Amino acid sequence: MKLTSLFTISLAILCLSINSRAEDTKPDLEILAERGKGVVTQDDFTARADRIPESVRKATLRDRKRVGDLLQNLLLTSQLAADAREAGFDKEKIVIERMKLAADAELADAWLTHYVEERSGADFEALAHEYYLLHKETIKSSPKIDVSHILISTKERPEAEAKALADSIKLQLNDNPSAFDELIIEYSEDPSAASNKGKFHGVKKGDMVKPFETTAFALQPGEISEPVKTEYGYHIIRLDAYIEPEQLPYEEVKNQLIAIEREKHNERVKNSYLENLNAEKIKMTEEQIQEMVRRQFGDEAVNPEAPVGDSE
Repeated sequence: MKLTSLFTISLAILCLSINSRAEDTKPDLEILAERGKGVVTQDDFTARADRIPESVRKATLRDRKRVGDLLQNLLLTSQLAADAREAGFDKEKIVIERMKLAADAELADAWLTHYVEERSGADFEALAHEYYLLHKETIKSSPKIDVSHILISTKERPEAEAKALADSIKLQLNDNPSAFDELIIEYSEDPSAASNKGKFHGVKKGDMVKPFETTAFALQPGEISEPVKTEYGYHIIRLDAYIEPEQLPYEEVKNQLIAIEREKHNERVKNSYLENLNAEKIKMTEEQIQEMVRRQFGDEAVNPEAPVGDSE
């Protein structure tokens, strides 16, 4: 593990005010954290971390808040379990059965993941390249636009005042659209306007806040929008150019396609395995069903004509 990861985890532990064993002798490194009766061992944390999907596991464990949340949950679970054992609650028959179900669920989940991983030997790169050759006409870049805008901020003025100013600027543009660039310099309160003159190039969907994006992509080149309200204030937007999607080269999408083919393969393996298991015949007798009903709803549910209580 990198030093940055160790430092991140250390910060998480400090922020949670979890004290490591401060003994004169060397601390027990098998213990990760303790709180009250709760104890989280290194193995506990490793087992919990193993439940995080591998694709995001390292990123999760480098995130101070997420590591802190994991430790908090593990400690709380350990404290509750300790109280339950102290009270003898773990000896209750129904609790024992529920713990067996939980253990089976964990085992089944871990086994299914292992089963799929053991059968992931396909040549995903070849599959990805084959998919690209068959569908390359559809594998294109996202549409992009070049836009300019004037922002009238609501940060330090009332919204009504900002709206009125934006409307007055739009009226000027209705009379003289070519003044747009000059009005950017005169009015725009976007902090980036000093460096980019209010212009954004190669904007794709997801780059801007939603109201701005929706309006900008609906414009025709050269068209100027009415004032658009966002969390930043009122924008007057001009579409400068629409950039058509372009076919992407294989090398640019290779890793993404490999990941998709791997996921598709894994899903096929998993679904095939589960379908085979579900296809096996269920063995259940009428007597067994009746016993289940009796246990869940009582004798009267099995034999509704049975007398209830004493009869004369």
